[in-house]
Amino acid sequence: MKVLMICLIFIPITLFGQTTNDFRSVGTGNWTNVSVWEVFNGTTWVAATTYPGQVTGTNDVSIEGGFSITINSNIPNEINSLTIGDGIGATDTFFVSGTSSLNTALITLANGGFGEWTANVTFSIPAGTAFVVIPNGSLDTSNPCSAAKILQIGTTRYASCNGNGQGNPFSFAEINANGGSLSVTPTSNTPICGGDMLSLFANRSGINSAGASLNWTGSGPAGYTFSSTLDNPVIAGLIAGDYSFTVTISSGSIFNTNTIDVIVGNAPTAPVSGGDQTLCAGGTIPTLTASVNINETIDWYDASTGGNLLLSSNTSYTPTIAGSYFAEARNLTTGCISSNRTEIQLSIGSCTIVTNRRITYRVKK
Repeated sequence: MKVLMICLIFIPITLFGQTTNDFRSVGTGNWTNVSVWEVFNGTTWVAATTYPGQVTGTNDVSIEGGFSITINSNIPNEINSLTIGDGIGATDTFFVSGTSSLNTALITLANGGFGEWTANVTFSIPAGTAFVVIPNGSLDTSNPCSAAKILQIGTTRYASCNGNGQGNPFSFAEINANGGSLSVTPTSNTPICGGDMLSLFANRSGINSAGASLNWTGSGPAGYTFSSTLDNPVIAGLIAGDYSFTVTISSGSIFNTNTIDVIVGNAPTAPVSGGDQTLCAGGTIPTLTASVNINETIDWYDASTGGNLLLSSNTSYTPTIAGSYFAEARNLTTGCISSNRTEIQLSIGSCTIVTNRRITYRVKK
């Protein structure tokens, strides 16, 4: 009897897609202990030779895997973001044990992430940084909870553990309850095509976000500029090209700025017809064809606008009955469609069917 043996191999995964010079925790220890980090080299994760922010070029940093990382010094160089928590298994923890700072635009206490001050010290992040707390992530508010455990944003003492005294306006409990400090996470309804309406969404959040002021600016091709104070502006008349929109939320000295890039695609030209076809009585139904440019495909419809989709992503279509059929070009990258459809007809007609006959000649001897 043959026995089939199946081996299961478990491979650790990271919460987000990797980019070269991303860091993740692989052990518990101090932030500046190189051995507790791995770095993504563009292909795979390898043992780090520097800690995050020791040299320039650090991208996203993740504390994950149930490990705890302690910070008690000023990290010299900028990192793109810090995420604490991978949402699986044990709690992932960020300890602040000494006066320290981190130069980053975003810190997120994600699902399973926990932040705790283990001493009466100040942790500083730059002005404009968002300190975000999502559901199932939290700052420690247990005793002893004092006003000397401080989160400072820029030059502002933004919060302390209990929120009392020393100019600290908010408590860690308020940060947990409100999803963090002021932040905006802009999104849009892209991909869109030239002539479509662009909808922008600020997605404001954090303490006092409802009463904070908001401002959009934008730029694009042909000297295009944009400004708005609406949360969710709608923009018409954009031509094809690359656009950049920046939104800032502010309340007093606290602010957060984020940018979203938008690509408005070109509408393809209508497909080129392969020619109308005629269905001969008793004959085989012919196939309708059309052609488009590279990186485009054709969707077939039964009407010049609207109508029913008959076949998607094919440059040919074989109908079941005679009539008019309409080919619409679609860009495979942007999804943009041609403003017009190409009509191709299948008609029934009388056809002359030519057959080959064999003629045999007999030669007399």
